[in-house]
Amino acid sequence: MKTRQLFASMSVVLLLACGGGEKKDASKTLVIAVMSSPTNLDSRVGADNVSSRMFDLVYSGLIKVTPNFDYAPDLATKWETPDDKTIVFHLNPNAKFHNGQPVKASDVKWTYESLMNPTFVTSKRSGYTTVDHIETPDQQTVIFKLKEANAGIFDNLTVGILPAGADTNVYKTRPIGCGPYKLVEHRPDERLEFEAFDQWHGGAPKIKHITVRIIPDATTRILEMRRGTVNFEVNQIPFENVAEFEKNPDFTVVKSSGSVYQYLAFNMHDAALAKPLVRQAIACAIDRDRIIRDIQRGYAQPTETMLAEGHWARASNLPAHPYDPVKAKQLLAQAGYPNGLNLVFKTSTDAEANSRAQVMQAMMKQAGFNVTIQSNEMSTFFADIGKGSFQMYSLSRNGISDPDFYYVLFYSKNEPPNGQNRGYYANPRIDQLLIDGHSTFDRAKRKPIYEEVQKIVATDLPYLSLYMQSNVAVMRKGIEGYVQYPSGFYLSVPQMTMK
Repeated sequence: MKTRQLFASMSVVLLLACGGGEKKDASKTLVIAVMSSPTNLDSRVGADNVSSRMFDLVYSGLIKVTPNFDYAPDLATKWETPDDKTIVFHLNPNAKFHNGQPVKASDVKWTYESLMNPTFVTSKRSGYTTVDHIETPDQQTVIFKLKEANAGIFDNLTVGILPAGADTNVYKTRPIGCGPYKLVEHRPDERLEFEAFDQWHGGAPKIKHITVRIIPDATTRILEMRRGTVNFEVNQIPFENVAEFEKNPDFTVVKSSGSVYQYLAFNMHDAALAKPLVRQAIACAIDRDRIIRDIQRGYAQPTETMLAEGHWARASNLPAHPYDPVKAKQLLAQAGYPNGLNLVFKTSTDAEANSRAQVMQAMMKQAGFNVTIQSNEMSTFFADIGKGSFQMYSLSRNGISDPDFYYVLFYSKNEPPNGQNRGYYANPRIDQLLIDGHSTFDRAKRKPIYEEVQKIVATDLPYLSLYMQSNVAVMRKGIEGYVQYPSGFYLSVPQMTMK
């Protein structure tokens, strides 16, 4: 029997500025800037970056990700794998929801069973296809019984636990979690106000209030940070403006290599993009080094894989498509488009996303592509890509800890609305490898499988890998204890203090 036991005791620190109730000291409020509203605060549904960062504050899962791509206890104090089809979790008896109700095994069971219910609308369901059933022999024990071995299941056991019977129509805007902070006010497109949950099983937070401000305009985010009306951000300040905060003694800037993976996605249901030569032409038309230099200001590294440097399964010497506009034009002609090809590139209204799209648009024009950029508010943009209404789009993926994420994105049966294979990629060899890859917990056996997966994906190009973004956090002096996660998570925020 394998037993993993880690004891987590995090003192949670954050501050909130909310209207009404307790009088707050604005100087001791952690004010976080984000560029868009969370699309859904139900942990089972929200899949965008901002929603996920709110989950870091509101919810606790059975386990949580560590900065070195491993897993640590959260609601579960320990777990065991007596065999490759059984995982036994032991819950912290002190865990409570924000309404004071204890977190029970029945809540965990209900959360996951609702995710697996085919009538519940979520793109996360595909992560649980190998779960046969869940047992709760008592209120502190949860047993996952799998249909087959699935090492990748751990990456799907970080989802925030909800009270049994939670109404998703309510929780999408006003959730009750069991994490370090409770949401006390939500003004869509303006702000979210959080208050420390002193009964959190990880320890009473020291910073008592957090305000998360939604500021879509990059210039405004910079101005707010300068004047002190925002005092903390992670990857929300344009990289071209980071230097000014580094030079300012009133600020601390934390920089590190990251695992935020930027990619360009293609829709395989589109007649033109279904052709490998067209995707190869696009790859050769895009100068990633220039994007990193001009848009990222050097805060990124080119990549051919979605797994970050240092990840145990990351492959090396993968097929690459160097910038070559002449070759791109030749490939496009070979694909049957000697006179060029019209494409629509969908993106959000975020300034950086649009700048990146415009740079790629200009590059592709040199190779014969006539690209139209279509920008929409984040909710509309996500709705379109979620239902496959796109030809191309670019987004980032955060928090890829287990290589089984390739299964989530590229297994042929994981198509929307129940999965995240939004580009409808299908490759029988990839399907088999992805099944083999999560059928054992032995990393020595899994590593060569995922190396082949990465090689095929880098050749087929369902995604064009652009770069792995560095992490940059900017904060006012006096904010201390922040630890950078490769994916820009807020999970270290509970360790922070303010002077």
